[in-house]
Amino acid sequence: MDDTEINVDARIAEDRTVIDVTGTRDVAVVVRSEGGERIYLPPEGFDDPVGGSPYTSPYQGAGAGGEESPYGGTTGSTRGVMETADGFRVTHPEPVSEFDVFRGAGD
Repeated sequence: MDDTEINVDARIAEDRTVIDVTGTRDVAVVVRSEGGERIYLPPEGFDDPVGGSPYTSPYQGAGAGGEESPYGGTTGSTRGVMETADGFRVTHPEPVSEFDVFRGAGD
């Protein structure tokens, strides 16, 4: 098992939740809020030194017609997933009551 340190920082406000994941992009974040459950996958297209995330998905990013997918936001979006220098940021459009982080199993 990889012993890389992963940090997760969550800020819950009245109108949104921001979750920063640092140290890896090889995790998925599942949030639960009044609006239901939503799965956020790591950003596509980053250079993953371990050979690819098991969570990369064709559902991430913009949906048909440029609308947001339930699996993440479009570039420049105020919600969804955005790549950062050492991880990624999830912005969910309401306060969450619970969230889980699922790490990839690795090779």
